[in-house]
Amino acid sequence: MHWLERLLNPKSIALIGASAKPGSIGNNTLRFLLQAGYGGVIYPVNPRYQYIEGVQCFNRLAELPAAPDLAMIALGGLAVEQALDEAIGLGVGGAVIYANNYVVGEAAPSLLERLRKKAKLANIPVCGGNGMGYQNHDGRILASFDWPTVRPPGHVTLIAHSGSVMTYLANNDPRFTYNLAVSCGQEINATFSDYMDYALEQPSTRVIALFIEAVRDPQGFLKALEKAQQKKIPVVIAKVGRTEKSADFAKSHSGALAGNDQAFQAACHRYGAIRVRDLDELANTAYLLARVGVVPAGDLASVTDSGGLREQLIDLADDIGVAFSSISSVTKQRLAATLEYGLQPDNPLDAMGSLNADVGSVFEASLTALLDDPGTAVLSCEFEFRDDLCHYPVLLDVCKRVSSRATKPFMVINSFTRASNSAKAVELSHAGIPVINGADLALKAIKHAFAYRDFIRRDWQQPAKPDVHTVCFWQQKLASARTVDESTALGMLSDFGIPVVRHRITAALQSTLEAADHFGFPVVLKSAQPGLMHKTDVGGVRLDLRSRIEVETAFGELSAGLGSRVMVAPMINDGVEVAFGMVRDPQFGPVIMVGAGGINVELLGDHRFALAPVAEDQALALLKQLMVTRLMTGVRNRPVFDLRQLALTFSRFSTMVSALKDQVQQMDINPVIVHPKGCIVVDALIVPSHFAN
Repeated sequence: MHWLERLLNPKSIALIGASAKPGSIGNNTLRFLLQAGYGGVIYPVNPRYQYIEGVQCFNRLAELPAAPDLAMIALGGLAVEQALDEAIGLGVGGAVIYANNYVVGEAAPSLLERLRKKAKLANIPVCGGNGMGYQNHDGRILASFDWPTVRPPGHVTLIAHSGSVMTYLANNDPRFTYNLAVSCGQEINATFSDYMDYALEQPSTRVIALFIEAVRDPQGFLKALEKAQQKKIPVVIAKVGRTEKSADFAKSHSGALAGNDQAFQAACHRYGAIRVRDLDELANTAYLLARVGVVPAGDLASVTDSGGLREQLIDLADDIGVAFSSISSVTKQRLAATLEYGLQPDNPLDAMGSLNADVGSVFEASLTALLDDPGTAVLSCEFEFRDDLCHYPVLLDVCKRVSSRATKPFMVINSFTRASNSAKAVELSHAGIPVINGADLALKAIKHAFAYRDFIRRDWQQPAKPDVHTVCFWQQKLASARTVDESTALGMLSDFGIPVVRHRITAALQSTLEAADHFGFPVVLKSAQPGLMHKTDVGGVRLDLRSRIEVETAFGELSAGLGSRVMVAPMINDGVEVAFGMVRDPQFGPVIMVGAGGINVELLGDHRFALAPVAEDQALALLKQLMVTRLMTGVRNRPVFDLRQLALTFSRFSTMVSALKDQVQQMDINPVIVHPKGCIVVDALIVPSHFAN
């Protein structure tokens, strides 16, 4: 039995703080349990009443005839702690706490800390506090004080830190249906990861929708994402705390750090989790994915009743990045045979002719032709309908007939988000046709469906493992090193198969000149003084030295300002600069970065992040997302660069930092010079873990 089973699917419930006062939390909770048709036993607990809502009331938990699976605590302040103590003593299987558990002027440890410790020691899950309970629609268990719009059970599990978010999404538009909705709040002793794991075990779960303020159990969260990936269940995430200001609010609201957003994005990228911007995008994307599942190969085909709306759809699709399918000549012939004169047989299609035309037949034939086209993955239809008026009611029946025969996803779009079509939308939704108001929202949901399809169909390689002896050598060297200068960093990279620039460390003018002669001009001189990290910032780099005289001058300047220990290397020209980076995130471990190099790494924001390690094909996919790689593809008569070699190098970098994650806190490899036949690292900075602490 799952750890959360008695919490989320209880056979008996004790409601501590039950009340007969209309509108109170204790009364609403009891009434809603009854009205939802809960089939288990309910034990209201309040010494002031004998019966509430016709149900026998008990003075205290100890008087119950049996230990309940779930204790719901509709109390506040210090009374919550006493109630939880009694529930634990009775042997309950879980608890729901509504209160925020902050007490003015209390001494440490705080009430919230005490509740967490007690629940953990008792090994019982607690939903909340500072939340609104949960809704188990499969089990008709409404363990909340907020009543939802009547709706059948669905296939989306909604998990939200915020109680308001749960009720906004679960209790409004009835086309959005859920099997389970949880407001986990402060996660006293049950985390997002636990709820996700439970939902992934439920046969009715097709999509998991998350509203996250902070990840308190990062490793559990990654395991849940991996489990969802294996089960091919999409996870859609709205994560707040992305900006510094909202992250500050997230700390005070939920009592946990919001975390590094780039690291969080890297975690989502690894497991194919879909990040969305807001609640509208979250709800509509989860809704569509739950209805259509994994979409087939191909692109979008659309039928509209308006030339203007077709043009808007084309513009928005281009903005969002959704492609319309190129339909075959056979499909165009089928469309031309049914459309009125003057209507173009193309995709997207305006199928609305004259007012007296047989609109139903035209639309049905057009929709069927586009569905049959091999390039169509998803078909959408837009026509004017409201709850109080539909110019062509026959189109509602046409959509139902087309959907019943369709072997590909079929949906209805209304370009206006505020369209008054809720009842008709529910009617179509119950017939298996998702209806999304807002062309922008619909296209974003479609884009996510395509992206998820592409992700799960990729046959990713496994990252190669570095040599064990090399890993052990550098683990020991980094753990004991007093300094890690650039020469040492380059040596480490070379040992892991990463091409690095040739170089020598010198400490006298004569040996510096000999090194320059050996490499051939032009050369680079850099200060190699121990502990000097950002050499450029302190004038510690001299580039493009073309003679012994220039080397002598540069050596004198560096020696006078920073010391005589320098590194000599050949000047690498004629390439594109790329940067690799790594930071050990406290939640998700080593996060790697690839992007435009040199000063552009900060100025352009052209970079991508991933969790280490990544295989060569994953590295190549990241590189292809960068603007800087466009300079390597032969544009404007430039040479074609070796992206495969660069991807292999970045993959080796990722496996190296993954193997050394306990010894390295940060790494900057900038620049990596990419040229037509490969790439080479010319600068490297390592911050060992014991330096960072």
